[in-house]
Amino acid sequence: MTFAVRPRHRKGTAALGVLTAAVAATGMLITTPSPAVATTTSDVRLAQTDLNGLAYSAGAADGIPGARTKAATESFQSDRCLSVDGMIGPQTLGGLKSVVKQVQAKAKVAADGAYGSGTAGAVQRYQRAHHLSADGIAGPDTMKSMGITRVVPGCHTTSALRTKIVRIAKSQIGVTESGGKCVPGKPYSICADWCAAFATWVWRDAGIRIPFMKSVPSVYDWAVAHGKWVGTSRLSTARPGDLIIFGRAGYRYHIGVVDHVSGHTVRVISGNTANPNGSGRIGVYGKTYTLSSSVFYGLVRP
Repeated sequence: MTFAVRPRHRKGTAALGVLTAAVAATGMLITTPSPAVATTTSDVRLAQTDLNGLAYSAGAADGIPGARTKAATESFQSDRCLSVDGMIGPQTLGGLKSVVKQVQAKAKVAADGAYGSGTAGAVQRYQRAHHLSADGIAGPDTMKSMGITRVVPGCHTTSALRTKIVRIAKSQIGVTESGGKCVPGKPYSICADWCAAFATWVWRDAGIRIPFMKSVPSVYDWAVAHGKWVGTSRLSTARPGDLIIFGRAGYRYHIGVVDHVSGHTVRVISGNTANPNGSGRIGVYGKTYTLSSSVFYGLVRP
């Protein structure tokens, strides 16, 4: 069953004023310069070709950085521990060329960093020789066989840390606020809408370096600036321990900790939310929602 978050979170979001509205409308930080992006069609086309060759499914290599290309770019950036912004800039282009050259070297073809038909053919021959599905695409199984790291481990959260995050969040279930939206004796008590204070406290208590933040838009801004934002197109990748933001561009109003995901539903533990049993109390509770862009705006990765 899906429960609605109480509407009063609108007040906390609206208080950020015109600046927040401007940021939300563009989905970008105003105060943080965006990474340099590819300015030529050929750059984008090369990136699309390489992404497709590495099984990131960027769509047609037409030089147009549409939604599918952006989602594929975000996936590659996340796997390589790059800033996740979906933009095809120098770092992303360099990262793609580097990985493709590694694949080309293993497939024994000229290593030029461009995943063309010659590379696809060489990879297909390698796959046949190693009893892999011979599609000419260097996906996870082929790269593993080649001894090439696909997902750089340095910036990816361990299962143990994710388990710790969820355990801490669960330990607070049933805590309720008193008058004035205060939560007596709790470090996330700010005597105002406190879902962001609760979520960021959980992460800090688990040992993650994240500032104390009182508003959902502030958490979003921080996530974008630190390469930890995962947009709507990748909600299906939600994992326990992620922070999940409710709403849409221009109205990011609530945040919680992902407890677990089951099919198309997600259980979220959040503060400053209504008791699902209908007692009228406001506190920390776990609720189940449809994992959909109609409910959520995106994720923040630990």
